[in-house]
Formats: sequence, structure tokens, C-alpha cells
Amino acid sequence: MRLADFIDANLDLLLSDWRNFARQLDLRRSAVSEHALQTSARSLLRQLAAELRAGPQGTDNGEAAHGVTRQAHVHARNRLRAGFTLTEMVAEFCALRANILERWGRETDEMGTDAREDLVRFNQALDLALKESISRYSAGLERARDLFVGILAHDLRTPLGAIAMSAQALMLTDELPDRCREAATRIGHSGSRMQRMIDDLLDFTRTRLGSPLPLALSNSDLKDVCARALDEIRAVHPERDFLLECQGRLAGRWDANRLAQLLANLLANAVQHGDTDRPVALRVRRAEDGVIAEVHNQGTPIPPHMRHQIFDPLMRGPRHGIERRRTGLGLGLYIARQIAVAHQGTLTVASSESGTTFTLWLPDDPSPD
Repeated sequence: MRLADFIDANLDLLLSDWRNFARQLDLRRSAVSEHALQTSARSLLRQLAAELRAGPQGTDNGEAAHGVTRQAHVHARNRLRAGFTLTEMVAEFCALRANILERWGRETDEMGTDAREDLVRFNQALDLALKESISRYSAGLERARDLFVGILAHDLRTPLGAIAMSAQALMLTDELPDRCREAATRIGHSGSRMQRMIDDLLDFTRTRLGSPLPLALSNSDLKDVCARALDEIRAVHPERDFLLECQGRLAGRWDANRLAQLLANLLANAVQHGDTDRPVALRVRRAEDGVIAEVHNQGTPIPPHMRHQIFDPLMRGPRHGIERRRTGLGLGLYIARQIAVAHQGTLTVASSESGTTFTLWLPDDPSPD
């Protein structure tokens, strides 16, 4: 019996094998009914049989393969909703392959040319279904995680705002003892750091879900933007020294708040990874076709193998010395580059024994033509 005919003739038996295996995965936790899960498996088996009948030279082979891909996506979506892990879904495919081939082998007297061809085609079709299911499952899982992070970050803004306002009110109280005032100041600084982390999480989620960073373009002076970014960093790192150098006309149409966020992220990165005894320098100058801002710090250079991925999300630089603490989420440089790209600019890095420099180039007006 050809394998496609065997699958169609024994659908109920094969689904019974699947059900016995799936029960080992504790379907009671599932948010999807067992009937819905079996319907997905039944449709997938039928598509596999259709792919076998199409044959390698069949005129409807492309449509059959498309049907397998489509049903694999449905199958993966149902498994994700049902609470299956990726390992469990892969194990399900492995069990499905083993059960079908074992039962079919019992009814096949000899492995002729047709049977060998069926075996090859079946493995190719099932591998395609597995690959597409893993791809769709992973994409769905990543989207669910991104949505969760976005919702969590958004909901954290309200209680954090209350903390920041309370700390500010305490610092303005004349009768507050000096010890308590210092504690309120630390609360305010910590709240500011948390706010930047939440802002980075929201921006990260927005870009991961396919939306560009929104810009509110207006006439801006980059010198003022740099001063704002430096004030923010100095408040968090009062012990560090900073240099600001501005040359030429630095006016343009930009989103000043976004650029302040970009520069603050670069400065925070320089503070974290730079030499604590050397100042962090922010230099801004006019270029022929726009403006250039450079953030430079002394310190151990970025290893060459890490420079191509330094702007990747959740990527952190190397630790140099046991005293260096990990801070932040590893999103600062990623968000900085996204802001540069949204302004139709570029953000690059150069690193050597003389220090590390992040260079931002911005056009005078990134407005669409």
C-alpha cells in the first residue's frame, strides 16, 4: 500500500497514537480543547498525504507543499496557544514520524522503488512541516513576549511617576533632616534610571513589533540638546567629569527629546565602560551635509569580534575587572541607533587603545520630501 493511501485509510488510528502521546504532555493545562488539537493534527496528516500524491514532478506539487506550510503554521499556532513548549512540539513530530513509519512498515511486504520514493517524500514533507512549525511558533512566542514587555513597561510608568513625584516633594521640604534628604535624592536618581530603562523597553518593543520610532520634528539647537543630555547624566553620575565642545552652527529640524535620549544613552555607555579617572567628552561640529556628534571615552577598547554586534538589542559590552557592575538592560546602544536611523542619520563606533568613539551624523532636516 502506498504511504499516502495508508495515511488516509488509517487517520483515526494514527490520531489515536498521537492522542496517547499528547496525553503524556498533560493536555489538562491546555487553553485549547483536545478536539481542536486533534483537528489540527488531522488536517496536517491529510496535507502530508496530498504532498505524497503530488510527487516530485506533479503539476500540483507547489500547491501541495503550500498546503503543508499553511497547515504547519496553523498547527504551530494551536500548540503555542495550548501551552506546548517548543521541545514538546518537536517531540510530537518525532513521535508522529515514528508511529506512521512503524505501522506502515508492518503492512509493506517489501521495500520496492515506490515504497522508497514514498519514504523519501514523506520525510521531506514532514521536515518541511516541522521547519515551518518551528518558525511560526518562534515568531509567535517572540511577539507574545514583546507584547508582554511592552504592556509591563507601560503599566510601570504610573507607579514610577508617583515615586518620582514623592521624592521630589520630600526634597523640597525645608524641615527634612539632611539624612532623609540624601535618601530622597537617591530615590529620585534611581527613579530617573528606572524611567530611562522603561523608555528603552517601550522603544525596543515598538521596533520589535515593526513600528518605526515616532518623531516630533521641530527647529532645534543641538548645543541645547547636548546640555540637556549632560545635565541628566551628571545628576546620576556626579562623581564623573564631562567635557562639552561645540563648533559652528548647530541648528536643524530634529526631535530634540529623541536626540537627548540618544546622547544620554551614549554618555551612559561611556561612563559604564570608560576609565573612571578620565573625562567623557562630547564634541559636536558642523559638517558639510549636516552635523556630527562624537562621544569619546578612554578605556579598554572594544574587542574586534564584538564591534559588529555592539548595537544589537540586549547586547552588553565585556566586563573589565571584577569591580565593574552590569547596569541597564543592554538596550541603550540599540535604541540610540534606532533614533539615528529614524532621523535618516548614522551611528558608528571606532575603538582602539586611544579610546572608544561613537560618531553620530545627522542631516539638517530628515523630513520626507
